[in-house]
Amino acid sequence: MTTDKNTADRTTSTESDRILLLIDHKQNRDLLVNLLAASYDVVVGEGGTDIEERFDLCIVDETLFSRCRDRLEKRKDDEGTTFLPYLLVSSEESPVRNPVTWQYVDEVITTPVAKAVLTARIDGLLERRQLSVALAREKEQSEQRFRTLFETGPDPVFVLDSGGHIQAVNETFRTLTRLEVGEISGKRFEEIDTFPPETAATLTESHDGNPVTVSYVTPDDETRYAEVNTAYTPEDRETGEIIGVLRDVTERRQHKRQLERQNRRLDEFASMLAHELRNPLGIAQMYLGMAKQGEKAAFEQITDALDRMEMMIDTLLDLARRSEAVDDTTQISLATVAKEAWRTVETANATLDCVAGESLVADADRLGVVFENLFQNAVEHGGPAVAVEVDSYDDGFYVADDGSGIDADQREIIFERGYSAADDGVGIGLTIVRRISEAHGWRVEVGQSDAGGARFDISGVEFR
Repeated sequence: MTTDKNTADRTTSTESDRILLLIDHKQNRDLLVNLLAASYDVVVGEGGTDIEERFDLCIVDETLFSRCRDRLEKRKDDEGTTFLPYLLVSSEESPVRNPVTWQYVDEVITTPVAKAVLTARIDGLLERRQLSVALAREKEQSEQRFRTLFETGPDPVFVLDSGGHIQAVNETFRTLTRLEVGEISGKRFEEIDTFPPETAATLTESHDGNPVTVSYVTPDDETRYAEVNTAYTPEDRETGEIIGVLRDVTERRQHKRQLERQNRRLDEFASMLAHELRNPLGIAQMYLGMAKQGEKAAFEQITDALDRMEMMIDTLLDLARRSEAVDDTTQISLATVAKEAWRTVETANATLDCVAGESLVADADRLGVVFENLFQNAVEHGGPAVAVEVDSYDDGFYVADDGSGIDADQREIIFERGYSAADDGVGIGLTIVRRISEAHGWRVEVGQSDAGGARFDISGVEFR
């Protein structure tokens, strides 16, 4: 094999344009070399390993095309989607010129051919080659950028085939599952412990750009939530792959639910405030009219109504403030908190028997409010000499009295806001008890005490 090169300026092509000549006829080969060497980088080949070297255009005659057909076809196939032109030099009646040949030959010139025609054909093929190479390079760069983004992205990313099998995942996904590529590739989501069955089914579907929220379990056995976006690529839904991105939204979800709870609590507070103040406000307005007519005794009734309104506002504010999630907890004595709460309630001749000696982890102030409301409820409904008992059991404690008790048909509704069996009750004391208990993760139930009075059980408590 010989190589002829010319470093002169080329007006029709770039220095990278290399033409491989596979011409068996020596005279024709020499003519083409002389014709092309001034403008192109010309390589004269014999149809061996030169076909495997780099070139941008192959000019081949019938003899060497037939002899090297398999190698030429393989080389063209190896280029993939990049255009690699073959220019066939042929006679008019050549047997090589058939439909099978045209599958791999891009242009045919019939000898003899004018120089202008030949160079025009060559330049046209090289221009197509240059454009194809540029597009392939741009595609490769884009794919490399995508691979970099895919692998280094902060969110877990996965690619599924049409059968729902995992084809690729990024580093963040592997960190999430604590699995290596070999342990993930080819598997379905239901085979990975991180994803519950309902999540696995959701992840293998395309949602047309509409994100959905799913749950997953971390290697530390923590349940978290992620927003998943999936889409087909390409658009062919029968054979296309699915690419998906998981974005953790656990904190956002918790914040949203907290805001929703706060909004509901605010609406409830406003509703309770309006409801509970309506009666004492009406009483105050009525007696104000009487006071204007000179009845001095009406002022006492107005004062009582205003005092009741102030008490209601304080109680409602306490409900709104103290029923949030518990954060400030310490280890405290159940008996100590109960006895301190008893001292804050107007108990008249009522008595307290507190035998509970266990310690628990809770918010001392809020637990005190629970006892205050339960003690107040016992005095209001059991009378000034009611006997109250506080004791504990395996997973909870109770407050019981020897009063008249609570009818069975009323036990389901006593924790609803506004409920009160007393004429002057605000009706939210037991609502506060329930809210604070639930904020600790406890359950509160009401039943009958051994003495026939009311018994409030708070369970789900962990004693230390």
